[in-house]
Amino acid sequence: MYYRKILLNIIIAGLTCLIALPPSLAQNFDITSHAVRNEISKAMDVEKKIQKRVTAWTEKAADLSDKLNRLREEKQRMEKKLQKLMRLKTLEEKKHAENKRKKKEADRVRNELSDYLDSVLVKLETHIKQDLPFLMAERQARIDSLKDMMVDPTESSAEKFRRLFEALQIETEYGTTIEASQKTITFEGTQVLVNVFRLGRVSLFCQTIDKKKSGYFDIREKNWKILPEDVNRDMAKALAMARLERSVELVKLPLGRIVRP
Repeated sequence: MYYRKILLNIIIAGLTCLIALPPSLAQNFDITSHAVRNEISKAMDVEKKIQKRVTAWTEKAADLSDKLNRLREEKQRMEKKLQKLMRLKTLEEKKHAENKRKKKEADRVRNELSDYLDSVLVKLETHIKQDLPFLMAERQARIDSLKDMMVDPTESSAEKFRRLFEALQIETEYGTTIEASQKTITFEGTQVLVNVFRLGRVSLFCQTIDKKKSGYFDIREKNWKILPEDVNRDMAKALAMARLERSVELVKLPLGRIVRP
């Protein structure tokens, strides 16, 4: 715009000079005016080039301004995203710390539970060894299986607890049942095949196959002792009831005083 005003002023000045010149100078003026036109043409070309540059720079400035605005908006979005990520990071750190605390607590409980289960298993095995000698192979096999399980790292504490509790339940149920079986025992110094009657966990009785002799297991002395002959009949009835061979009725058996070692 500035250059355009200059050119306009030059043209006006040239025309003014042309009008004011005397005729004698007209010929010289033709030459001079031609030179002026050339200069004006050059000046206009320069002005056009400058205008193109100005336009280009204006467009570029507008593009840069738009880009700057976009970058500012992107910066704001990134700042908000960063805030969310920082909050998430803080939350995850809290969760990690809590999980670490829970794991530590779980390890402590698991170790304590493992020690407790081991102690219960030892007591159970001791109890079986000191208990009436019935189903000993089955009961010992259960103990051996539990021992293997307790040292198996692939088994969970919950499963170990369940299996041990199950074994305790089975041992408890023995106290509410009766059972008749046959086994060879040392009776009066001789190996004899007898019928064995288990009355819960209270007493263990035996009777020879011919029903002529009956006995009981002395848990304190760990041997079988003979009973009076008048017990033979009720002993035979008790064995028959345990085998479900006769209906239930009252029988008299010498329980005596319950003694545990």
